[in-house]
Amino acid sequence: MNILKSLWILILIGFVAGCAPMATESPFTATDLSGKLAQGYKQKVDNAVIILDASSSMYDKEAGNQKVVQAKNVVLHMNDTLPPLKMQAGLHVFGPTLGANLEDSKLIYGMTDYNAADLSAAVKSVQVGGLTPLAKPLLKSVDDLKDSTGKIAVIIVSDGMDTYNQSPVAAAETLKNAFGDRICIYTILIGDSPVGKKTLEDVAAAGKCGFATTEGAVATSQGMAEFVEQVFLEKEAAKPVVQKMVPAPVMDKTITMNLNVLFDFDKDNVRPREQDQLDEFAAFMKSHPQTSAVLEGHTDNYGSEAYNDGLSMRRAESVRKYLVKKFNIDPARLMTKGYGFSRPIATNKTEQGRQENRRVVAVISATVKE
Repeated sequence: MNILKSLWILILIGFVAGCAPMATESPFTATDLSGKLAQGYKQKVDNAVIILDASSSMYDKEAGNQKVVQAKNVVLHMNDTLPPLKMQAGLHVFGPTLGANLEDSKLIYGMTDYNAADLSAAVKSVQVGGLTPLAKPLLKSVDDLKDSTGKIAVIIVSDGMDTYNQSPVAAAETLKNAFGDRICIYTILIGDSPVGKKTLEDVAAAGKCGFATTEGAVATSQGMAEFVEQVFLEKEAAKPVVQKMVPAPVMDKTITMNLNVLFDFDKDNVRPREQDQLDEFAAFMKSHPQTSAVLEGHTDNYGSEAYNDGLSMRRAESVRKYLVKKFNIDPARLMTKGYGFSRPIATNKTEQGRQENRRVVAVISATVKE
């Protein structure tokens, strides 16, 4: 009996040692993105919720490393790459039992003013175990973000495996419905499970903005820098400039005016931020009454071709109505066309690219004598 008892003890010791997670840090040189904020870029996220999978399936190894190590490194490297942003941040962990109430889904950091050192410490403290209730942190985020203002990024780092009870895709749809166009969902797959990949892709798609990617895509400094830039930064919209040619005495010259009005996802109303350039465009037309314009509407590639054809035309008509109603521009001088998603000017794989594609454009030129 003593021999059997000793044997069982040795087996248990070996099991525990095999399950112990490796160190969470790995060599990584972060790209400095702080200069972007002074080079035509601006912060586009006011709140960031990072959802980290610490369930028992994360004990498994991929490419020689435990998945939990890879997942924690993804968050640590993202934290190192983030430029100094003024935003609210939180780290939500699911899987192990946490706190006095033995919860399996809990916000262990935030929501609070983003602090890189505090977030790093929270990530390093995460232990692993338990099931994979991915739906829970998504549903709990509705309450975690109830007092938030501005844009929200939800970033999920998980292997997407063994989710149970509630559907994570339905939970993502609930979260999206709670905050609408304010929120985008991004997923980072740990490991190579086809089932996990499909789950995370569907969760990201439920957010109707954001995207799904993999640990391999963000493992390098460049890959992580591109991810951080796409999620947290955006280019400042340049105001249209009237380019005037230097005139020769008593000669004709051409003045050109460009219009590029951007729209929110699935919307056709003119946003307040676009009104300044519409005012300039209208002033140009009133100053040159012989001119006319074709307002061309475009969309990103979400939805069917027929739906987007109609949406692009409604956007063009919305701009036309604005110019006619506010500035009394003769409607006969404004024609409209809708091209749906047939003429993209940027990739539809990123939110920034889709935003550039949701547009109404026009160019008018006037010939005058000076």
